[in-house]
Amino acid sequence: MRKHILACLALALLASCTNSGTEKETVEKNNPKTEVKKEVKSQTKPKKQLAMPVLDLNVRYPKKIVDLQDIADVEYIVLETHDVGLVSGSFNTTITDSLIITYNMSNDILFFHRDGRFSHSFNRKGGSGKEYSTISQKLCVNPEQKEIYIYESARGRIQIYSFDGQYKRTLKVRGDGYEYGTLFYIDSEFLLLEDLKYVDYYENPQPTNPKPYYRLTVADGSKQQLPLTVEKRIHNSFNWHIKETGKFASIGVSISPVANIGGELIISDFALDTVYAYKDERLVPIARKVNWMKKSGVPWLVTLDAITDKYYLWHAVEKDAKKMVWPDKTFLQDRYTGECTQIKLADKNITDKKYRFRHRASANLFTPPKGSIMQYYPAYRLIELYKEGKLQGELKKIASKLGEDDNPVLMLAKFKE
Repeated sequence: MRKHILACLALALLASCTNSGTEKETVEKNNPKTEVKKEVKSQTKPKKQLAMPVLDLNVRYPKKIVDLQDIADVEYIVLETHDVGLVSGSFNTTITDSLIITYNMSNDILFFHRDGRFSHSFNRKGGSGKEYSTISQKLCVNPEQKEIYIYESARGRIQIYSFDGQYKRTLKVRGDGYEYGTLFYIDSEFLLLEDLKYVDYYENPQPTNPKPYYRLTVADGSKQQLPLTVEKRIHNSFNWHIKETGKFASIGVSISPVANIGGELIISDFALDTVYAYKDERLVPIARKVNWMKKSGVPWLVTLDAITDKYYLWHAVEKDAKKMVWPDKTFLQDRYTGECTQIKLADKNITDKKYRFRHRASANLFTPPKGSIMQYYPAYRLIELYKEGKLQGELKKIASKLGEDDNPVLMLAKFKE
């Protein structure tokens, strides 16, 4: 009998412990404690980028000198000097994962390894069907297919070569509005051609193409007009036709409404408020630039020099025919807050007050890796600054070993996020 009573008590105690645990779990589920609340509080909502940041050219934004090293990781690439690898320094340059590709005034297409060592070059200048007459800043690179595209507007064709200089094929693109275009890389399948015929043509003005952007298929050269209407075109130069010679004369600046920035084709047409990215065969609005036309009728040519997850880097040039030098401005805009600052970008390793702001670092003029901007420093100028004691850090060490006839030094700045 006693054993039976003890057994019953043991079972009761076990049931009591089991129920107690169950009730505790139920209470915790129904009434979250402080630890759970703290965990919820620590979860911050991710910031959202503004859908359409706006740059207003009438606003007097705060001014600031910004050292590149404060917002970017700066790398100097010394391009090896080679007899057939002399770089002019002002032409379009594309940087891939492993190569630096550019060309020079002799129409040589140059290839350097990513660390600056010379790789090889080729020159197919000539008059045959497999050659090009001139490059004339109408070259773009397909890093995926390892192809070079050279647009010859006078012949209405695009010559395509492999990276080792082998002729591959010709795309015929002659037609109304294609005589004075510029070529841009979209992706491995498509190119973009901008029609500039009669734009800012000051003798005998002619109507311009209101839909000036065409997508070209790399495989066969078939073209499709993009649904982007521009009624009054504006170019980055003034052009005159010289009747006596039959040639054109022009003055202008290095700024383009179109660029491949970080793998995205960006169209910031000078005569439109909206800036577009061409994605998945669609024009996607990404920003606006307003009040770009002054009351005097002088326009600001406005484009994007860089795009990162955090910033837009804008560049604006006042196109005034009465001025020999066209004033320019640079703006850094926060994509999350819309806050904008007019800046002067400077390299900390150059202490000369004038020269440190002289060179525009850009992904509009060049095609660097995503989130980066670049510029060339001529060797002779670095040597002068070195002798004047106006260089420091790594740039000082590099300049101490340069010769005046050496290739320029490439400055690559990748934005910090």
